[in-house]
Amino acid sequence: MIESFTFTFESYGARVRLSSNERSTLDGLVAVARVSLLGRVTEVDGGEPDIVFELNRLDNGDIMLVQDGTELGASDSELKAYRFFDSILRVSVGEHAPGLVFLHAGAVGWKGKSIIMPAESFQGKSTLVTELVRAGCEYYSDDFAVLDENAYLRPFPRKISRRTEDFKTYELSIDDIGGKTGTAAIEPGVVLLTAFQEDAEFAPIFETPGTGVLKLIPFTLSIRKQPDFAMGVLHKLSSRAIIISSLRGSAERFARTLLDFVDKNVN
Repeated sequence: MIESFTFTFESYGARVRLSSNERSTLDGLVAVARVSLLGRVTEVDGGEPDIVFELNRLDNGDIMLVQDGTELGASDSELKAYRFFDSILRVSVGEHAPGLVFLHAGAVGWKGKSIIMPAESFQGKSTLVTELVRAGCEYYSDDFAVLDENAYLRPFPRKISRRTEDFKTYELSIDDIGGKTGTAAIEPGVVLLTAFQEDAEFAPIFETPGTGVLKLIPFTLSIRKQPDFAMGVLHKLSSRAIIISSLRGSAERFARTLLDFVDKNVN
């Protein structure tokens, strides 16, 4: 019988069980989870988990990642397996976290109000967040905008993940760019739906609350697992925030333009 090592924890209210057929691999999973979830990992005993991850060493030496009984893929590199687990873990916790809605978005605070910028990966949200923090905003996240039941933004301040021109990744801390991290929950301000286009001029289109909700759904992690709660929070966000759509040019130039817009339009 193959021995299995396990570790069960709660993070943001979601319960996760990790297991492996190697103690060292399990220890690596736990270490990744602690960093990925900003230290919010509390070991628990008993109870059914919401999410189960297995990372097992195969006979050929590869490592197989399994989530809830489904094989996600094998790798001959332990580092690659941990990186894959890192990204999948955050999304899975975001899907299950009770009382919270995780949006795939960059997020900052400006004068006590949130600025949330939903976007898929490789759309420049980390670059824009970096420039907004350099311009004086408080950093909340470059990965997920975490909203409570009142659509207030809460911090998820991972290190900012940036990419070089040849798509290699590196990380920046807020100290690296001379910024500040937000610590308090802040009320809705602006939701910006944007994409980069070289030399684009900022020409904001004001979305209605109903249209805003529809446009936010694709970025909402918990929409499948907690649809009623997620939709309620999206409605609150869309009714309390200004929701705009516009292309933008370079993040460095656009950051100040966006903050001027917020100053003029958000009370």
